[in-house]
Amino acid sequence: MVENSERTVHFNEYFKVIRNRFWVIFTIFAITTGSGWYVANEVLHKSYTATGEMQIKPRGVVDVPSFIIGPTEKTEDMTAFQSEFEIIQSPDLLLPIINDLGLDKTWAKRGKSDEDSLPPVESLAIMNSILRLDLKRGTNIVVITVESEVPKEAADIVNAVMDHYQTLRDVEEDQRNSRGADALRDQITQQQAVVDKSTAGVEKLRQQLGNTGVNIVPGSYGSEERDEQDLDSRKHDLLSAKEDADTRRVLLEQVQSLNDDDLINTLDALGRSEPNISSLRAQSLQVDGEIDNFLKQGFDENHPRILALRAEQARRKQQIADLIKGLRSAMVVDSQMAKSRVDLLTKEVDDLQAKVTLDQSSYLTPFRDAQRDLQKQQDLLDALTIRLKQLLADRPLLESPVRIIDRAVPPTSPTKPNKNTYLMISAAIGLFVGIVIAFLIEYLDTSVKTMADAEVLLGLPVLTVIPNKGGPMPLTQESARMPHAEGYRILRAKLDLRVQNGIGPSLATLSGGPGEGKTTTIYNLAIVCAQAGQSVILIDGDLRRPMLHQLLNLPNDRGLANYLRGEGDAVDYIQQSDLPKLHLLAAGDMPMSDIGVLAGDKIRLMLDDLKQRYDLVLIDSPPVLGISDGSIIAREADYVILVIQHRRYPREISLRAKRAIEEVHGNCIGMVLNCVSVKSDDSYYYYSNYGDYYYNRKKEKADRGKKHLGSVKANGKPGKPAIAATRKAERQSDEF
Repeated sequence: MVENSERTVHFNEYFKVIRNRFWVIFTIFAITTGSGWYVANEVLHKSYTATGEMQIKPRGVVDVPSFIIGPTEKTEDMTAFQSEFEIIQSPDLLLPIINDLGLDKTWAKRGKSDEDSLPPVESLAIMNSILRLDLKRGTNIVVITVESEVPKEAADIVNAVMDHYQTLRDVEEDQRNSRGADALRDQITQQQAVVDKSTAGVEKLRQQLGNTGVNIVPGSYGSEERDEQDLDSRKHDLLSAKEDADTRRVLLEQVQSLNDDDLINTLDALGRSEPNISSLRAQSLQVDGEIDNFLKQGFDENHPRILALRAEQARRKQQIADLIKGLRSAMVVDSQMAKSRVDLLTKEVDDLQAKVTLDQSSYLTPFRDAQRDLQKQQDLLDALTIRLKQLLADRPLLESPVRIIDRAVPPTSPTKPNKNTYLMISAAIGLFVGIVIAFLIEYLDTSVKTMADAEVLLGLPVLTVIPNKGGPMPLTQESARMPHAEGYRILRAKLDLRVQNGIGPSLATLSGGPGEGKTTTIYNLAIVCAQAGQSVILIDGDLRRPMLHQLLNLPNDRGLANYLRGEGDAVDYIQQSDLPKLHLLAAGDMPMSDIGVLAGDKIRLMLDDLKQRYDLVLIDSPPVLGISDGSIIAREADYVILVIQHRRYPREISLRAKRAIEEVHGNCIGMVLNCVSVKSDDSYYYYSNYGDYYYNRKKEKADRGKKHLGSVKANGKPGKPAIAATRKAERQSDEF
């Protein structure tokens, strides 16, 4: 718990330093941030970035023989693209761009060179420094980026690089296709010579065979293969024909041994059913049934109906017999035709077999080999010719290996310097430096910062703290109700200066250095004491720099200086102020020759006289350090208050002022911390609430006034007496 408490205290101390030095930190932060913004916008050179994208197909190595089987594809890898990057950044590509765009002259002027244009080496160095190539991951798209001080120049360089590279690749592709076509023509010429030579050899062998009695028709190259194929086909047909003839022959032999009824019954099983025979047989059976019916009914055989039915039945049976006879004849004919076809195929097979046997004889083998070789050479020639025609036809339709996807446009805003980055860095530096300087100032600041510091340093109590709301302000009758006036009422209450045995006390305010507010303090104390009903005489003891007469709006032509020069009593120069209980003994006109006339015995006599006439004698003195008048007044006054301005002078000044008072045996009863920033330290929290207290009182009074005014309007009666009574009560409550 103790460690956590100490850490909390330390953190609070750091926070107080930051809060007290907030304007130092803010000023340094604002200056640094503004400087960073100014440097980023006005000092640093602006750089613009233009970007373009193009799709690149890597170069493929294609040999002429590969035209027969089609082009070979090359695997895309980083090595291939790295080679393309080197080509793009090569002098052969970049120097024409530099010359076309006149960049060598432009860069020479921009660099304030004595020459009209830069040498190619320097131009290439600049171009390579501003040109950057990147490959999109997983694609064959190249991103080209150029940085320049001129937006249009950056975009022009990017577009020129893409255009020149595309032109270069198109020319190379066209040349490669042209070389491929020329190579094909050479191959066709050579192959045509081979075909002609093979044809001459075949013709020579054919003539030699003709002399031996074997006649071979010219142009019948490769007929032996066709003969062999025909022989195999005919053998297959002959086998099928023999099977069919045997089947028909066996079927005919079986049918000839059957009577008509059995034949009719077996037609379906043999797959040779006859619909007409089946229909006629069914009709005959129907007629037999009708005849049986008539006979059962008692008709005679010679009855006309029965005779008619008998005649119809005979006719149908004759028809069935005729159909069966025709069927038997057709089966005989089919069997004979199948046998004839077998005989014909047998003869064709024998002829083809003899021909093939002749072709495969020893004296025809060289001729057939020559024919086969000629056919292969002719096929190769035809393939080369077709490939050449296809290549010539596709040349106008070939796609460029480079496709520009996105052309560069002049950028509208610079990429360097990055204003946001500079602002963030400068803001961070400003904040850091501001905090460091704030703590450094706090460390080097040896002035009085808190009441505890003052009490420990001087060993005197802090009688009151005067807040700096509006600065150390002199009080008037109206401003006496302002919040900072309460500090002087607290001072009066703590002093509790009363008249004893008809003699009032004398009080002097001193400070170590000028400008610490001792004059304002003694004046405001006189105001609050006079308002409380005490008779107060205010003496301006600062003969070198008098100020009290200006605060009271009184003349300074006569006063303390006249008394010190022996020009009468001090009471003769006392002036009445606007407050009935407050009088002033001004400093008077002090010539430079009279500096140093302040004497302790005269001051003592004057104070003894005035203390019998007034309840309180207040003396404003010059700074105690460096001027002897302050020490004299401190010695003769009954009480001395040391005024210290918060955070103004080093602590050593206040310590020496106290020692100066002690050296003359002055009675220093305490000190006043003047012009304190009450909100900068928690120890002044009570004083920082003066404003809120008075503000709330003022608001309450305004609300009461509105309420009273509304009641007056409702009753039709004037409200001035009530308002006057309220103001009187407020004045009485404000007097501490």
